[in-house]
Formats: sequence, C-alpha cells, structure tokens
Amino acid sequence: MTHGEEPLRFEVLGLLRVVRAGQEVDLGAAKQRAVLAVLLLARNTPVSRGHIIEAVWGDNVPSSAVNLVQTYVAGLRRALEPTRARRAPAELLTSVGDGYLMRVEPGALDLDVFERQVLLANRMRAAGDLAGAAVELDDALALFRAEPLGGVSGLLADVERGRLVERRLAVLEERAELGLAIGQGPELVSQLSLTVVEHPLRERGHGLLMRALVQAGRQAEALAAYREARAVLIEELGVEPGPELRRVHQAVLAGDSPEPERAPVRVPQPVSAPEPVPVTIPAQLPRAPVALIGRDAELGYLDALLRGHDGPVMLVTGPAGVGKTALALHWAHRVREEFPDGQLYVDVHGYDPNREPLEIGEVLNRFLRALGVPAGDTPVSVDERSALLRTLLADRRMLVMLDNVRSSADLLPLLPGAPSCVVVTSRRRLVGLVAQVEAKLVELDMLDPDAAVDVLGRIAGRSDIEAGALRELAELCDGLPLALRIAAARLAVSPRLRVAELVEELQDEQGRLAALGLEDGEGTVRAALDASRRALPAEPSRLLAIVGLHPGADLTPHVVAAMGDVPLLEAQRALDALTAANLLSVSEPGRHFAHDIVRVYTKTLAGELSEPERRAATGRMLDYYLHCADLADGLLPINRGSVLVAPEHRPVHVPAISGAADATAWFDAERANLIAAAELASGSGWHVHAWQLPYTLSRYLWLRTERETSLRLTEAALQAAIALNDADARFVMQFNLGVALLQFERFEEALQAQQGALEVARRKEDVHQQARALTTVAGTLQDLGRAAEAEEHYREAMEISRIAGSKWAEANAHHHLGLLYLSTQRFDDAMPWLRVALRMYHEVGEQCGEAACHTDISTALLETGDTDGALSAARTALAVACDAVSPYHQALAHDRLAAVFEQLGAAGAAAHWQRALALFTELGAPEADGVRARLARARAVTVG
Repeated sequence: MTHGEEPLRFEVLGLLRVVRAGQEVDLGAAKQRAVLAVLLLARNTPVSRGHIIEAVWGDNVPSSAVNLVQTYVAGLRRALEPTRARRAPAELLTSVGDGYLMRVEPGALDLDVFERQVLLANRMRAAGDLAGAAVELDDALALFRAEPLGGVSGLLADVERGRLVERRLAVLEERAELGLAIGQGPELVSQLSLTVVEHPLRERGHGLLMRALVQAGRQAEALAAYREARAVLIEELGVEPGPELRRVHQAVLAGDSPEPERAPVRVPQPVSAPEPVPVTIPAQLPRAPVALIGRDAELGYLDALLRGHDGPVMLVTGPAGVGKTALALHWAHRVREEFPDGQLYVDVHGYDPNREPLEIGEVLNRFLRALGVPAGDTPVSVDERSALLRTLLADRRMLVMLDNVRSSADLLPLLPGAPSCVVVTSRRRLVGLVAQVEAKLVELDMLDPDAAVDVLGRIAGRSDIEAGALRELAELCDGLPLALRIAAARLAVSPRLRVAELVEELQDEQGRLAALGLEDGEGTVRAALDASRRALPAEPSRLLAIVGLHPGADLTPHVVAAMGDVPLLEAQRALDALTAANLLSVSEPGRHFAHDIVRVYTKTLAGELSEPERRAATGRMLDYYLHCADLADGLLPINRGSVLVAPEHRPVHVPAISGAADATAWFDAERANLIAAAELASGSGWHVHAWQLPYTLSRYLWLRTERETSLRLTEAALQAAIALNDADARFVMQFNLGVALLQFERFEEALQAQQGALEVARRKEDVHQQARALTTVAGTLQDLGRAAEAEEHYREAMEISRIAGSKWAEANAHHHLGLLYLSTQRFDDAMPWLRVALRMYHEVGEQCGEAACHTDISTALLETGDTDGALSAARTALAVACDAVSPYHQALAHDRLAAVFEQLGAAGAAAHWQRALALFTELGAPEADGVRARLARARAVTVG
C-alpha cells in the first residue's frame, strides 16, 4: 500500500471487488479482472506470466498474450495505487522474475478472513464451546455474498469457483452439525431441506436433515427423507447410501437417537477474565539432539535473525555430516514458545541417492492435513493447495522447517508470509531462495578442536578418558560431527575400550583404507565407521557389506534374507543390530535405510567383497525381486503373456501377497527398488533380469500411467533381449516398446516396433504372438488414419487368435475393431464387436478390458440416443474397475458417467468429473487436462 493511501479490502466470495474507504475501485475490463483474480488467489507468492496466461485464456491464447498481461498489470497498478508517482516502484503489485506478486495485508482478503474464522470455530469446538463455534461459523458464512469470483472468466477462475462452492457447503454442514449438537434441529429443517434440493448427491446433507427432523419430532418425515435420498443416489450414481446415512436410518427405525456419541459439552461460565481457549496445534518437529556443542555462534546468529526480521526465511547450509539438521532442530525446539500456533516439519529427501525427493504437492498435502484440512477438501492443483496453505497460515505465528532441500525452485509454494518463520537445510547455497525471498544464510563448517573434544567427552559419558588421547581422537575425526558421534558412541558402548586404543585402531586404518570420496573428504569417516562396524556381531557385520550391493532406496528383512542367504528371523535381527548401532535407520515399520554417508560406506564395503561373493548376493537379490514381482504381476487385474519367469535362486521367504489389492500395494512399496534393480541388471550384464524385471513391471506401470519410466526400462530391456539372442524375449520387448511409444503418441516409431514384433512372431510361427502383434499394429494404423489397413489387420488377428485358441487376443481384436467403428461414427456397426469382446473378456477374467469395454459401449449408446443404456453401461464399468482396483479405469468410468449425466441434464456430472480429475491427477495421466476443461465448462454453464 502506497504511503498515505487508505487500506484496500479485497473480495472474492461474491462479485470480485476491491474497496477503498467504502468506495469500490474500478478494476477495468473483464480480462484485467481475471488477471487480478489469479494474483489474489496466489497472494503474497510470485505467479509466472505463463501461469497467468494459461489461467486467463486456457487453450485460446492470443499471440499478444504477453503484451496483454503487461497492459493489464499496468492498469491494475494504476487502479490499486492511484497516488503512486509515475516512475515510482509499485508496492502492491510487484514484478518478480518472469512474473508478478500481489501483496495482500493480513485480513484484507475476505477469503482469508473466512478461513481464519473457520479455524477459530474449530478451536472453540475442540474446547467444548459449541455455541461460540456456531456463531463464528455464522459470521464466516455471511462473507459469501453470492457465487465466488463473480464476473471473472477463465479456466482457473472456473475451477477455483467450484472449489470455493464446495468449501462453503462443507462449512454449512459443519455449522449444521454444531446446531444439532446444541439442540437447534427444529430451526435447521428449512435450511437443510433447501440444501438437499440444491445438492441431492451429498449424503451428509441428507443425514443432517434426517437428524434435524428427528429433533423436531418428525420421525416419519425423517424416514421419508431417507427413502428419497436412497432413490436419488441409486438413480444418479448407481450406489447405495453409505454407512453413516444407513446408521442414521437404522437409529430412526429403532426409535433411538441418531445423534453420534459426543463428549460432554462445556457450558462457558462467566468469569472475571476470559479463559484462554485450548487448541490442538501441529507440533511436528522431530526430537532434537540432547546437546548441541560448538554451535553457540550460529545459534546466536539465528536468534538475532528472528529478533530482527518479521517472518524470516533462514537457510542453514554446509557439507554432508556437518550437523545442519541437528543445529536447525536444536534451535527450533529452543524457540518453539515463540511460535504458539505450532510447528510444521518435512524431510524433503533432496539428497537421498536412491529416493526421489518429495513432490511439492505431497508436501502441501501433508501440511494441510496437519492443519486440519479433511482429505476430501484438499484442492487438486498445487497452486490451489498453496493458496489454501497461505490462507490457513495468514496471521498465524508458525515455525516451518524444510529439511534436506536440493533446489529452491519448488520452495515458494511452501513459504508462508510473516509472522511465520521458515528454516531450510540444504547442502547447497540456494541462491534462488536468497534472491527471491531474501533468505538469510547460515553456513556451517567443521567443529573447532575444543568443541570436537567436548562432543566426544559428552557422548562417551566416561570419566576415565585421557585428555591427550581424546584430543588426538578429535583430530582424527577432523571435526566432522558425524565421525565424532560414531567414535564417541563406540566408547560409550565399550566401557573397557581405552581412547588410546581406539586412536591406535583408527590410525592403523588410515594407511590402508580408501577414503569415502565425499565432499568432506577423508578416510577419517571411513575409519570411524569401521570402528563402529567392528563392534557388531559377525552376522550383522557381514550383512552390512552385502546390503551395500542393494541399489534401491530402502531394505526389507525379506530382501536382506535373500541377499545374505539367511533365515528371515536372522535378517531381521541383523537389521535391528545395525539400527541400534546407528548404521541404519527405520523409515517406516519393516523398512530400513542408510543415511547418505553410511550409504556410501556400505557400497565401499561391498566393493571389497570377492567377485564371487558380490555376484552371488546380487543374483539372489535380483532373483528375489523378479520372483516377487512375477507373483504380484500375476494377481493384477489385467492380462499378461505367457513368459516363463524361473529365477535360479527362488527365495525361501516372500511377503504375503494374496490378491490384486495386495499386489498393487506391494508394487507401490517396492516400486523404486524394482526400478533400481532393473537398471542395475541392465548396466551389469544380467541380461535375463534386465528384460524380465521390466516385463513383470510393465502392467503395473501401465495401470499407474508411469509412461516415461516404462519407456526407459523397456528400451533397455530390448537391448538385453537382443544381447541374449532370445526370440521370445525379443518379441515381448518389441511388443512392449510399441505400447510404451504409443502412450507418447509417437505413432510411426510405435508402428515400427510393433511390426518388428510381428516379424519375430512370424519367423517363429507362433500364432499366439502373431495375434497379439497384429492387434497392436492395427491399433497404430488406426491412430495414423489408415483405417482400411487397420481393419484388415484386426480381422487377421481374430482369425489367427481363433486358430491359436487365444481368447484374450481374440477379445482384444474384437474390442479394437469396435473402437475403429466408434472413431468413424459407425456406432451401430461397433456394438456387436464390443459386446462379443465384453463376453470374451469376462470369460477369461480380464477385468480391466471388461471395464474399458463397458465404458466404450456406454459411449456408443450415448451417441445413438440410448441414454438409459449408456448410464447402465457406465455404472457397470465403474463397478468392474473398482473390483479390479484400477484407478485409471475408474477414472475413465467416472468421466463417462459425467458425460451421460450432462447429456441427461441431471445432477452429478460435476461430481463425477471432479472424481475423474482427482484420479487422473494422482496418476499423472494426461487425460487430466481434458477432464479439467470439461469440468470447467460444466461449471461455467451452471453459473450462466
């Protein structure tokens, strides 16, 4: 705000308005208002020019879009800061990099006020003040003057408008819950009756209405309301009422109270001074080090930064093992009383060589859940989640710690404004963070000799230590906190070990052991780790070297048992011993991992094993993953070929995998390890594993729409198959390469790969393989617009499938020929082929194909005007996809159901598109873009 001007008030919960001193500000043309809406929704966070263009124009971007955005921003600056001198820098709407940042004071945006009042109501409810919470929600809901973002067009506005409408409904329902809890049921009946008429597919609204009717003594009407709700849900969504609505119904039938059990309500008593309201606040900081030695100067600097800046961003940086996280956590715990609204923490895993860093969307999800946002209310897009996080943190004094960050590029959506404080740890000096948000740099170096000696003495906890030997030990550890802690721990657990003996031990190591090659760089760390290893029993010590051969992110007892050729219980005990010695850590129950330096150390140990030892352990590891992946792959609800997977060392101990859900969960948990194993096999000459591991992963990756990973693995697998000169392997990987390329619409390359697979099958005279290849070749010819050739190949595929007795291949050919007719609008011709394919899929138990076929039949029926049949087919598709545990096919079915509802003009289209969008987005599937556009259009029509 320019000095001397009245404060601005921004309104988005109705017609988009800006008000100064009671007078509305002229915001200019419609597109200029849309630009302001984008900036307000991302308040206090930079928005790139490209994002603004996409949000305002969508797919219809004019060639002059960049110039138009600059013009609109200039117009908004004049409107918002009319007294600013012509060449003076803007204060409210500033340029940042290739975009802009809209500064909004706390409490100046009605949406922020709404969220703060909802948060206060939640606190009061938790404290037992239900009546007070109800008043707060009434005030919050009164801020909605009309439909949000009125008068604003654009894709982002349409999507955000829908989210805000959903948010208001959720708060309305929370207000009704409070009213019922304090006996206001009779007063709520009329409002809830209107709500269920306007939103008939929200089960919670029906349940609230039934409970209000019961409180009003109108049990018969409550039962009638249930019958109406059930009829609507069956008619519109094809589902029975959920458990909560059924519970209310049963209670009314039995003459019992349908109200859930609640803790006693506290009735506020008048007192001389108001009591503070106890609230639940996030407190996510991990345990801090018991003592932090030698970092007084850095702690003092952090204290000074906090005192001297409102909401500072602090960047703690330094090499691996220097104690960045320890310092940050120690300081965070020391000042936590300065942040009464709580602490948020996340380890981003930016430097884990075997684990992908957390995506920004996942971090936002975690923070929103910690702040009490229900999973169902979490927005889909990262921008929306970021905006909601900023709203929830506005005016709150919180401490946010982001640990092990690699890059500043993805940090901005996580940063709250003042008065909250952010602490970031990273091995890098994140110049972008310093430039964009003026982060304050705190650089850590090795400990000085006195502090290093103090660390050793405190952790060792012994009074018999010779001062000179202790200083010599500190010098050997070179002041690196990690090495110091390991050496001190050795002394602590070995009371009879003299420091001089440990020093001599480490000195002997120095001459003969290679350095780890870290940025800290010395054999001192290696020596300290060796000393720690020597204190272990024989079997954990042996297995520590063997697990260094494991290429993945984490370890389970099962894979360690396989690699070490030991019983499962012995592997578990060894992992426990390694964890107790701080050589491994537990990421989650049953999964262990090594921190960066120890990880390098285990690899060094593995390199010192004999070649036969390394090869045997690596082979057992690859065999373990191949065998388990084959088991899980066979349980997925999608057809696979007849490849015989027969590892040489079949593992004795395997996890329990008994159905499609178990199989999918196992693949999800082991995904990174399986990919790493396949890449290791490819790069190390394990040719059979190099093609069979990608083969067993291919269906899972397809169901999860991990297209780039699938293509990369398949290309490497094909090279392994060629190296083996194995015709079966060559066919499978040529075939799968074609499938992978199709997902990127690289049609000519896909056709070449598929024709190569067909050529291999014909040389082998394998009719089963020919049938599969002919169908895929036909599909790609269809994609290339060569319909006549495609139809010829489909018919040949059917004939050869019948000869081979391959019903799945025959079903697939029928299905795709039906799709060919659909694409050319020959709907009546398509139906017989699709129905035959559906019957065959069902006979062979191919649930994913069956679900897809039902979806395609729904499309054909809708195009021919049979809306009832289309609705029935789409509902069946959804049911089969749910049985198949395939989120991709569920999303397809929801998309089709939405199209049918839209054609019928019935409620439910937006709900199904929202679900399809959530599923496709979670999968990272490109279909999300089309669904997002359809959802936005549907909402725009509803608004109009």
